[in-house]
Amino acid sequence: KKSKGGLKKRDLTPSRNPNFSGIGEGDRFIPKKCYTIRIRKITALSIHISQSESLLNLSSSAPNSPSKAEREMKIQLMRAKSANEMNGNEERILCYKKGQAPPAPFGHMNQPKVLYTNTLPNPSGSVRKGLRHIPTSPERILDAPNYMDDYYLNLIDWSNDNVIAVALTYSLYLWNAGSGEIDTLFDLPEERGVFITSVRWAGEGSFLAVGLSDGQIRLFDPTRANAMLRTMHTQINRVGCLAWRHHILSAGCRSGRIHHHDVRVAAHHVGRFENHTQEVCGLQWSPDGRYLASGGGDNVVNVWDSNMITADEPSPIYTFCDHLASVKAIAFNPQLSNSLATGGGTADRTIKFYNLSTGTLCHSEQTDSQVNAIAFSKHYKEIITAHGYPNNLLKIWKYPSMRCIQDLTGHTERVLGLTMSPCGQFVMSASGDESLRLWWCFKVDKNAKSKTSKKTSSCFAQSVR
Repeated sequence: KKSKGGLKKRDLTPSRNPNFSGIGEGDRFIPKKCYTIRIRKITALSIHISQSESLLNLSSSAPNSPSKAEREMKIQLMRAKSANEMNGNEERILCYKKGQAPPAPFGHMNQPKVLYTNTLPNPSGSVRKGLRHIPTSPERILDAPNYMDDYYLNLIDWSNDNVIAVALTYSLYLWNAGSGEIDTLFDLPEERGVFITSVRWAGEGSFLAVGLSDGQIRLFDPTRANAMLRTMHTQINRVGCLAWRHHILSAGCRSGRIHHHDVRVAAHHVGRFENHTQEVCGLQWSPDGRYLASGGGDNVVNVWDSNMITADEPSPIYTFCDHLASVKAIAFNPQLSNSLATGGGTADRTIKFYNLSTGTLCHSEQTDSQVNAIAFSKHYKEIITAHGYPNNLLKIWKYPSMRCIQDLTGHTERVLGLTMSPCGQFVMSASGDESLRLWWCFKVDKNAKSKTSKKTSSCFAQSVR
């Protein structure tokens, strides 16, 4: 059976088009006679030039090769001849043309993604984030007279209700970040010589734990008329750091011990960890409540399992001895509870990252300054660190590359405390220069879909001292 063009279907090349019925002239390409004649003339001219150069080279009186001018003339002659033999309607084969490639038709899309020269790609999201503006001046500066210049104490914390607790030796103040109001929670009699050594808000509710230099722990609810709820006293050494895990309050002491208190019951003391030989100055529970990390003046970081709280002879699951100075700065990655960051003192000046799934040191970063606090950003892949001698500043780093992207300067003494707002956009730093500085360093893009607290009102935009 023959098709319309006179070819048998078995002679046609198979086609993916089901409606294909053959073409009149077959499916082979047959070059036209004019193209064949032109190619033969160009080839003959090239052979003629080569033979001429060979004859010139065989002469003993002639140089080894024709002159440069003669060679260029022959090449131009060959090009002119091939171009002149073409008709105006014919196209040159394999010829470079000036100008850009023609743009694709409107609405056309190739299967592979092709970039045309007349279009520009949109910048990626990572580029836009990398270009965000970080203010280098604080939003507010507050006076903090009698703020103790002691590395081992933790005297500032920000609650989920947007209230900052600050201990100024014998007095505890509450600053409402939404309204700007300042209240005095309590005062200690100076003649007794007992002073405040640590403060920590509970993650749930409005409970505030306050540690004292005589070993007492006082529990408050500032929303009540009678704010003080109870007093717990199980040790005689000062309580330098506190950490909450639901209803369990862990307290790090000067003796090197960590005591655990169940604040719901009368017999509050439920457990004790012992593995530090000097004062515990850094204490932090992981976001999922599984790990407790502690740092001490013995340059050691211990990681404990929550199941060991009530054990008779508890022991840490990991003990890291990589730092060369006291370890106060401790922080868990809020997105990854098995990722721990620690910072060393003046003789160390490094930030170290540990993988608690394997118990290995992942990275160590030299900061050239005492590391006193670390906080992970809630909105960006960044961390902020507070530093003491010799630079007395805050640093913002890209994480995990640890590329420093901004220095926040202004403090004249070492920055001893750092706390982050519940919305994750602000941090407040406390320094031995007796000042508190509020920084808007993690501002969220208006177009970003992130949940922010309405309580962080526009009062932050005011700058007063």
